[in-house]
Amino acid sequence: MTSSRSKRVGFLIAALVSLSAAAPHWKQQALTAAAPFIDKANHEWNRAIVTGDARVLSAPYDEQGVFIGPDGSMVRGREAVRNMYATRPRTVQVLKARIDSEGRAAGSPNDVYEWGSATMTLKRDGKTKTATGRYLTVWHREGAAWRITRNIAF
Repeated sequence: MTSSRSKRVGFLIAALVSLSAAAPHWKQQALTAAAPFIDKANHEWNRAIVTGDARVLSAPYDEQGVFIGPDGSMVRGREAVRNMYATRPRTVQVLKARIDSEGRAAGSPNDVYEWGSATMTLKRDGKTKTATGRYLTVWHREGAAWRITRNIAF
C-alpha cells in the first residue's frame, strides 16, 4: 500500500512539475504570436492619429471590440470605433503622436494584455501643448490574427 501511495504521490508531483513547466511555454507562444499584430497597430497608430485615418485606427479592433475613453465614454464594435475617430472634433489638431508599449503579459493562450502610454502634441485655438495618457489593451486571438477586444485610455 505504501509503495502504491508513493507512486501516486510521485506521479502527482511529476504532473504538477510538467504543468508548471508548460505554463511559460504557452505564455511565450502567445506573446510571440501577438507581437507582430500589436507592433503593427502601434506603428500605424502613430501616423493615423495625426492624419485622422479612421479606417487604420479601427482596423485592429474585433467586430465587438470596446474602446473606453479617458472620460469614461464607451463605444462598442469596429465600425463604432471607426466612426468615433472619423467624427472627432476638428478644432483639435494632432501634430505628432507616439505610443510607448511598456509591457505585455499573456493571460491565456488566446489573450494578451498590453499597457503603456501615448503622447500627443496637440494644437487647439492656436495654442500647442503636449499630453500623455496611459492605456491598457486586451488582444484576443481570432484564428491566426489578434484583435483588440478591450482598449482603455486613461
